[in-house]
Amino acid sequence: MNSKQPAPERLLDAASDLFARHGFDGVSVRDITSKAKTNLGAVTYHFGSKEALFHAVFDRIGTPLAQRFADLAAQAGSPIDRIARIVTMVLTERVLPAPSMVLRELANDRPLPPAVVQLMGRNLGVMASLIHEGQTDGSIRPGDPQLMALGVMAQPFLLRMAGRIARDVVGIDREDPAMQQRLVKHVITSITRSLASTPEDRT
Repeated sequence: MNSKQPAPERLLDAASDLFARHGFDGVSVRDITSKAKTNLGAVTYHFGSKEALFHAVFDRIGTPLAQRFADLAAQAGSPIDRIARIVTMVLTERVLPAPSMVLRELANDRPLPPAVVQLMGRNLGVMASLIHEGQTDGSIRPGDPQLMALGVMAQPFLLRMAGRIARDVVGIDREDPAMQQRLVKHVITSITRSLASTPEDRT
């Protein structure tokens, strides 16, 4: 931890690491301030509460991810091509802490934090817009774009969140470039076939 950083940045850095590894309930304010090398009252002083700090952390890591979604969606190409680029990014990005944090939040009975809801809603909205665009030009089959977006995003996020299952049970080592390429190809093929409007486009 760089002690020359302002205290709020040190708190965000420390909390980002701790929340990603242990979840909201598994981290105390003392854990955060100790790692950040600040006094115990720094979280309350700078953020108001541990919960507010958690929201700030998620916004900090979620905003760049949401921007990646938007940037890939705005590129040239067919809607299915752009969907494939987003899915590939989710599967291949080496550092993607947001899915693990979402999984930890889903594992408890609390309502999802506003920052999580906002991030997921924004990204699903981008995907639903691409699906609607493909339905308009005839390349994507009819259906509810929001439900279809949920189905599309479920595959890559599940594989990211359940990485140890893929590795330990199925033997998929995402660190192996050849295996990762096979995984991406499989998921893209599956998603393309589920979205395509004609049998010819599903092959």
